[in-house]
Amino acid sequence: MSIYRKVQAVERLYHNLEKDVATFQKATDLKCKSGCGMCCLKPDIAASPLEFLPLAYHLFKNGQALEWLEKAEKSNSKICINLNSLIAEENGGFCNLYTQRGLICRLFGFSAMLGKDRKPQLVTCKTIKEIFPEAVDKANQHIKERKFTPVISHYYQQLRSIDAELGQNSLPINKAIAQAIRTVLAYYAYRNPRRAG
Repeated sequence: MSIYRKVQAVERLYHNLEKDVATFQKATDLKCKSGCGMCCLKPDIAASPLEFLPLAYHLFKNGQALEWLEKAEKSNSKICINLNSLIAEENGGFCNLYTQRGLICRLFGFSAMLGKDRKPQLVTCKTIKEIFPEAVDKANQHIKERKFTPVISHYYQQLRSIDAELGQNSLPINKAIAQAIRTVLAYYAYRNPRRAG
């Protein structure tokens, strides 16, 4: 499968996830605090390179891949290099390229993980729990009643089915971004960039 086809498959997964998260949020009233972005400041976020293949492809198509690769490889910070320190409403948050964010960024706060008993448990942040406790209670009840809830492992299984190798490894977020960029650059190294697609 070509890089472009993989990017399309990841983007389809993200499109379906966005609808699933919106449905869950509407049913539970869960939402982020406006202008928060605290989850982006977590220093130990891990992701797979496949999650950032759309970002890498976008950067390649816009002639920014090498610049971002250098930035990712030279960064000593454990904070995502895509983080914008200033909130920008048009970006949707603190992410410089919000529409190109990874799967973990899309799931956190509004999904569930399966516990040892295989029952879903809400995964959300301390800020949401403190500011919107009624919504958190409503979400927990929603999950308990076995109503539709985005479950993290289901989306990661779908992601890995696109490319098992790129979707399997969990790396620190900047290393995942760098690996995604290297993958795109390597793929197009001997192909006509004008025909990237």
